[in-house]
Amino acid sequence: MLNILPYTKATETLNLAEKVGQLFMPAAFINDTEDEIQQLEKLIKEYHIGSLCFFHSRASAATNFEGKKKIVSNEKSFETLQNLIIRYQKAAKYPLLIAIDAEWGLAMRIEKTPQYPYAITLGSIPDDSENLIYEVGKNIAKDCKAAGIHWNLAPCVDINNNPNNPVIGYRSFGEDKIKVTQKALAYINGTSSEGVLTSIKHFPGHGDTATDSHLGLPLINKTKEELVNNELYPFQKLILEGTDSVMAGHLSVPALANGKDTPSSISKDIIRGVLRKEMGYDGVL
Repeated sequence: MLNILPYTKATETLNLAEKVGQLFMPAAFINDTEDEIQQLEKLIKEYHIGSLCFFHSRASAATNFEGKKKIVSNEKSFETLQNLIIRYQKAAKYPLLIAIDAEWGLAMRIEKTPQYPYAITLGSIPDDSENLIYEVGKNIAKDCKAAGIHWNLAPCVDINNNPNNPVIGYRSFGEDKIKVTQKALAYINGTSSEGVLTSIKHFPGHGDTATDSHLGLPLINKTKEELVNNELYPFQKLILEGTDSVMAGHLSVPALANGKDTPSSISKDIIRGVLRKEMGYDGVL
C-alpha cells in the first residue's frame, strides 16, 4: 500500500500549484503508444496531477462512438496495467490515487482478468444471501489491489426502472429501491474490507433514462417528490452509512435544478443545493 501523507501534513507540504494539480484525474489507457505514455508522464511530473483513471484503450472509450478506431487486443493486459501503474507512480512527486470502473471486476475495462456477475444478477439472488455479494466486492477489491488500484468507481445505485435504458440495465441491482440499497451496501462493505475505496453512482440516478449519457443529455422529467422517494433513496441511505465518494451523472433533471436543464454534473443547484445542503453530503464528489 502507498504511504500517503496525512491530509494536514500534505496541505502544509504542497504549494498552491501542486494542490490544484491534485484535483485532476486524467484518463490512462493500457494500450497507449509510447508517445502517449510519455505525454501523461509529463503531465504527472510538471503539473502534479493527483489521480489517474484507467481504461482499456482510446478505441474502446465512449469518445469512439463512431467506431472509426479498431479496438486492439492485449494478451498481457493485466501485466501491462501493473507496469504502467508502477511507471506512472515513479513519475509522480506525490503518490497517485489510481482508479478504475470495475463494477463486475477488472474485466469491465481490462481483458484477460476475472469477471464477476453483473449487478442485475447479484440483485436477483435471495435477500438472505447478501454475504455472496459481500464476497464479490471483496474479491474484486483483491484484484484491484494486485494491480495497484486504490479506488473502484462502483457500484451503480441507479434503479432499473426504464426497460429502454441503453446504458444502465444490467449494471443496476434491480428495480426496487430498498433492495438496490441493501445489495449495494453489501458490495461496498466487501470492497471496504480490503481497504479499497468505492463510489456510488450516477447521482441523482440514471435508471429512468432512454439516452446514453456518454453520447447525449438524458432528460428525467419527474417531480422532486418522485425523485426523493425513489431515485435519491439509495444515495441518501448510503450517504448516511458513510460512503467514500459519489459520482455525478450527466443528466438533465429540471425538478432538482430549479427548472433549469443544466447537466447534473455541472449544476450548482443539484450538486451544492441538493447533494450538499439537502442531503448533507460533505465528502468526495
